[in-house]
Amino acid sequence: MTNINPISLGITSNQYFKHESKEDLTRTNDKQAKQVPEGKKELESSTVLGFLAAQNTDLLPSKKTKTVDVAKYVTLEQSSRITDFMNGFESDFNEASNVALKEFPDLSQGAADTLALAFINSRYE
Repeated sequence: MTNINPISLGITSNQYFKHESKEDLTRTNDKQAKQVPEGKKELESSTVLGFLAAQNTDLLPSKKTKTVDVAKYVTLEQSSRITDFMNGFESDFNEASNVALKEFPDLSQGAADTLALAFINSRYE
């Protein structure tokens, strides 16, 4: 059998060899008693698991809705032009949705609205 530690220059220079220290066994019991702090509070397992479960939750504050005062940014002429455009858009949308429902009676309202929006997108370009 070969030597396990072939570069050993002696026990004092060997970093793997540790001298045995003879300890008094009565003193180790004192050390173990001191390791447990007396004022430490023990928690139940359900409490600890609750903390661990809540650790990965995202606590985001609710976003506030901003109100914009349109009068600061839009003149009366621009406001009336936007209102006229939106009224025309809504009437075109409702008309296209009703045409789709009449043409395909088995369509749902959502599908008819999607078709109407696709038609308006192609028409307004």
